[in-house]
Amino acid sequence: MAKTGNHSLPDIEFLRRRVEYLERTNQWHSYAMDVLGSMTAIFGDNQRNRDTLSILRNAHECIGRIISFDEAGYYTVDDESSFHLSYVQPNGAEARIDAEVEVFIRNGMFSWAINQNHPVCLPSRDRQSTIILHVISTRTRIRGMFAGRLLEEQAGTTESALKLLSIVLFNTAYALESAALYSLMDQQQRTLKKITERQSQELVHQYSHDLLTNLPNRVLFVDRLEQLIARRSTRDAHLAVILLDVDNFKRVNDSLGHKAGDLLIKRLGTELRNSFLTEEISRRFDLEPASITLSRLGGDEFGLILEGIDSLDLVVRAVQYLIDLISREHEIEGHQVFLTCSVGISVFPYDGDDADTLIKNADAAMYDAKQRGRNSFQFYTKDINSQTYRQLILENELVKALAREEFEIYYQPQVELDTGRVVGAEALLRWRHPEKGIQPPANFIAIAEETGLIEGLGLWVIQQVCEDLYRLGGDGNGQPRIAINLSARQFRQADLVDQYRTVIRETGIDPGKLELELTESTIMKDIDIAVGMFQQLHALGVRLAIDDFGTGYSSLNNLKHFPIDTLKIDRSFVRDIPGDNDDSAIVTAIVAMAKSLQLEVVAEGVESREQLEFLRRLGCEIVQGYYYSEPLPFDDFRKLLNGWTVEA
Repeated sequence: MAKTGNHSLPDIEFLRRRVEYLERTNQWHSYAMDVLGSMTAIFGDNQRNRDTLSILRNAHECIGRIISFDEAGYYTVDDESSFHLSYVQPNGAEARIDAEVEVFIRNGMFSWAINQNHPVCLPSRDRQSTIILHVISTRTRIRGMFAGRLLEEQAGTTESALKLLSIVLFNTAYALESAALYSLMDQQQRTLKKITERQSQELVHQYSHDLLTNLPNRVLFVDRLEQLIARRSTRDAHLAVILLDVDNFKRVNDSLGHKAGDLLIKRLGTELRNSFLTEEISRRFDLEPASITLSRLGGDEFGLILEGIDSLDLVVRAVQYLIDLISREHEIEGHQVFLTCSVGISVFPYDGDDADTLIKNADAAMYDAKQRGRNSFQFYTKDINSQTYRQLILENELVKALAREEFEIYYQPQVELDTGRVVGAEALLRWRHPEKGIQPPANFIAIAEETGLIEGLGLWVIQQVCEDLYRLGGDGNGQPRIAINLSARQFRQADLVDQYRTVIRETGIDPGKLELELTESTIMKDIDIAVGMFQQLHALGVRLAIDDFGTGYSSLNNLKHFPIDTLKIDRSFVRDIPGDNDDSAIVTAIVAMAKSLQLEVVAEGVESREQLEFLRRLGCEIVQGYYYSEPLPFDDFRKLLNGWTVEA
């Protein structure tokens, strides 16, 4: 053996090879560290590359730096635990990879490889290459399977390379799991966003729309009016604000129930929408549906805004069409209901330059239309506002007057012509105003009726009359019959009968000494309902009378259906008898009609001897008027009863 210095040649060769091995190992370790460092790319960007395809593409690039596979396929598992080929390289290798995997599935090697945590090297179908299977899984879940083809010349892959392959695929599994979680979170966020947006839209819709009719409510009505005003910079651009209120709608609720009332309001809303928010309005009035805002403002009140009107004639025609649409017979749950409505109109910029003023003035005009007889419309004028203010003051004073007991009952005697005795009296309400003195009903009853205060006043009246009757019964002269007027609103009051029953029971008076008077026009508005109410009142034992008879439209046939005891001839017919032939004929006919129905007759407004004698000859039993006495406070009426000396 040759020697060189102190070392033999084999020793030098050994050292050289050892150094080369260490250098290769070091290079491999450095390369492996570089590959491992690049694996962060597998996870991708949180915002953009968190999809399966991007993750598998990045994983393949990383694996390609470790092992040069001739072909590679990446299978992923769906929600039903089925494997699908999601990514393959090179393009076009899908069929070959699927064919190899199909063989392994049939022979069970695919299932066996799933349960291994390392590469499984298997021969290909033609035995010309090696297929490496490697499960893609985390510690808790299988995410897929890797299948790579190695040609024979590549088959000498090192153990270190295969270990790196395991590490890459292990990280790929976590990347897929992370992506699935991100996808789930993203889907949930999108779903939550949609739900939030939908709920926000629903809340906005509920806030701005009426739940019953789905029309814009007062909030949206005011908002749109404000926007329209803001867009109109010239005084040539006109707007009409129209408020509509269904007359006496409370009668529908009281008689048919709130369910029927809601159904009727809903139907009215639909009819208004179909008439004013469709092309029909264009044909009728040359108005575009987009230029009209229709709203339910609350209760039985609707609102309209008409944009771009060029004449008041257009407004008048549209409003008259609106009234005709409402004022007709409507069928609700088998019942026929006839409606009317009152409409108020204000016009921008003449009647106000802001939404609140225009709405307030239109409301005042609507109230004026009601005062003028209903089923009509009124344009706003400044006089209306001053009148509305006075009515508001009066309403507030009435509330205080009821609390302070400023009201008083006056009694006007009713005299029986055959005997000359005072057999009864009519109770007439007076307001002892602290500043204006005694006020007759004509000065405040209409406001009380309109605002609903009449119900409280009516209860006070029946209580006071019954207490006065009780006191009169202790005088030894017996209790006279006292007539009380019932207003139209009281007559529709749901608890009226219960109130009267309670008061009669508590005071202990004879109910036959009470006579309830209703005007002819009140009972003729809805005969079926009126008959039912009359029967309930009659069951209490009270007497019933039709007041102002002859001024309405009742007939003999209608009267037969009512359990009435008395007809009162209106003073307007008595005033000019016996000189006026027409009035004399009417009074004669009324008395004859009453006698044919065996009803008592009371004539109001008797002020002269001639009137008295004419009525006596006709057979009228009882008269009332200034000829005998004006209305008297209770104490004076009591004295009159005790000292009455008038002869027949």
